[in-house]
Amino acid sequence: MKTNRLFFSIAVFLSIEPAHASVTLTKIAEDHFSLRLSADTADSIRILQVTDLHIGISRSWEKTWTTMERVDKLKELCRPDIIAVTGDLFTGEKKDSEALSAFARVYFDRLQIPWFFTFGNHDPEGGQGREPIRRIFSGSEWGMMGSHHPDTGQFKCDYRIDVFVGKAPIPVWQLYAFDSGSERGNRSIKKNQLEWFRAQSLKSRAEYKTIVPAVVFFHIPLKQYHDLWHDSTLVKSGEMHETVCLEEDDGSVYQAFLDQGNVRACFCGHDHDNNYWGKYHGGILLVYGHVTGDAGYHRHWPPGGKLISLPLKKGEIGVKDIVVE
Repeated sequence: MKTNRLFFSIAVFLSIEPAHASVTLTKIAEDHFSLRLSADTADSIRILQVTDLHIGISRSWEKTWTTMERVDKLKELCRPDIIAVTGDLFTGEKKDSEALSAFARVYFDRLQIPWFFTFGNHDPEGGQGREPIRRIFSGSEWGMMGSHHPDTGQFKCDYRIDVFVGKAPIPVWQLYAFDSGSERGNRSIKKNQLEWFRAQSLKSRAEYKTIVPAVVFFHIPLKQYHDLWHDSTLVKSGEMHETVCLEEDDGSVYQAFLDQGNVRACFCGHDHDNNYWGKYHGGILLVYGHVTGDAGYHRHWPPGGKLISLPLKKGEIGVKDIVVE
């Protein structure tokens, strides 16, 4: 089925009061942030998902510039409250890695919109690794970047963002950002990460005395993305033009999300020529991002972004492709 497109601080809190006094970003712990939006936020929280930008490709800085200009245009078209960067921000062929990370941080901060990042499989390549990116992004004024799990020996960065509106004491939504890995044997959300997710979900339930609805962002799709498309009983929107590259996912991640009862939707990237979405069995919405970069492949549509609308009251999550040629 084709879709319509629109053309055109541990214990001690670290509070950041950026240019807009209506936005307060607080680091509660290395893996936990609070984002408080203005009380005059409309009937939904608008998240612009950009994915697979692949900036920094050797001998092709023009593609980096046109890609970043596209993000500028998407910001103006979508007027998002939050920007989600779901992996492969950087190409694997990059040079001057730390300078490129610093450039990206300055660029996204310049937009003066809260933003967060999940690692893709290409981001740590090219001699950079995860730690320099994490360290540089952690110094962002407008960005949120969690730390790795030191007790597991894995340098994967997962974190939770509680989103409040106005002076409300309970978040309206929670955003979970997962590092789905890059190295062989690690290219999926692993058991220790799911244990972290369960602990965070239980902690939230105890603190707020309710189940706060959550959406999850990562780079590599789950097995259920494949199953969704090939299940004729399920309704889908969008298009599929390549095999789902689920890497090492075995289906257990989706089940873990179901078990906690808080996850309403998942958003991924990775497969540039897939951009479909639909609810899978159990009711979780599975959504592909819309490829944003000029350097990566995209044979079936111009690059752009995904506009996600999270309702403040009852209602369905909104999803729309935004194409900027």
